[in-house]
Amino acid sequence: MTNQERAEKLMVEASQIQKELQDAIKGSTWNLAVRRAQEVIELVLKAILTEMGVDFPKIHDVAPLFRKVAIERGLLVDASHLDWLEEVSARLAMKRAPAFYFEAEVSENEAQEAAMAADRVLAFGSNFLKRLRGT
Repeated sequence: MTNQERAEKLMVEASQIQKELQDAIKGSTWNLAVRRAQEVIELVLKAILTEMGVDFPKIHDVAPLFRKVAIERGLLVDASHLDWLEEVSARLAMKRAPAFYFEAEVSENEAQEAAMAADRVLAFGSNFLKRLRGT
């Protein structure tokens, strides 16, 4: 399997999880929505890194690595977007387990914000992969 094929599989999975996220929002299962949002963001970033041939650690928050690689390779990504991406990825990675096991309650507002972040990262990832592929 090529890096591009693996990246595409990760993006397909991220899109499927995005649908589960939408269902969680519709069902008012706020804790699950946060978990799914985090998974979308993680998979999108790992898809981009895979496409670029970057071996990433098997952790949930790879945004700092994405920032490092983007800067090192001179890829055009707005610095404020990289800041936001690192912040949201770190925050949701820290919330995923406590939310999933109900060690912390997630509010509707938190879940909605997480869902919007996942939407934004999924769109960014799709566009970024197109740029990398020259399409």
